[in-house]
Amino acid sequence: MSDDRSTTTLDSPTDFDASGTTGTETHPLAETGMEAGQRAGQLVERGAQIGLTQADRGLDQAATGVASVAESIRRVSADMETQQPQIADIASSAADQAEALAGYLRENDVRQIIGNVENFARRQPLLFLGGAFVLGMAASRFIKAAGGQGQPQQVSSRPSGYSPAANNGGEWSATGPGAPGEI
Repeated sequence: MSDDRSTTTLDSPTDFDASGTTGTETHPLAETGMEAGQRAGQLVERGAQIGLTQADRGLDQAATGVASVAESIRRVSADMETQQPQIADIASSAADQAEALAGYLRENDVRQIIGNVENFARRQPLLFLGGAFVLGMAASRFIKAAGGQGQPQQVSSRPSGYSPAANNGGEWSATGPGAPGEI
């Protein structure tokens, strides 16, 4: 009696992937996914390029602003030369530093500046973190000050947890947990 069923042995290689197709074919969804991934990568690359271009424009504007500040400081320094020479020297030094910063901003693009900051952070991590903290605090104070200018501040003359009671002739009574009538 002979067995007509075909058998697979370990010696015969089979080239099937998990989907049941041979390894030379790819699933249509896999091709679509790969294309979508490539297009997403291109979009991210394009977005990064646009962002860096905008940052370079902002860098140019910042350099112009810093140069303008340096010029103003230098004029003030010249005016103070006769009356307060020590302060004039400090102002002149500040103007020199501002001009050097403006030159640095003009000579380097955003990628170079980011690279320089990364190198500094690797060489001096504690100094970098301290500077980042100080810069963050200054930025938060600036944002807080800028945000509060358009809104008038309301000053309340009553202590917190108390409000005038409408049912007892305008007298003050406690409100909140533990107040009369609270359960």
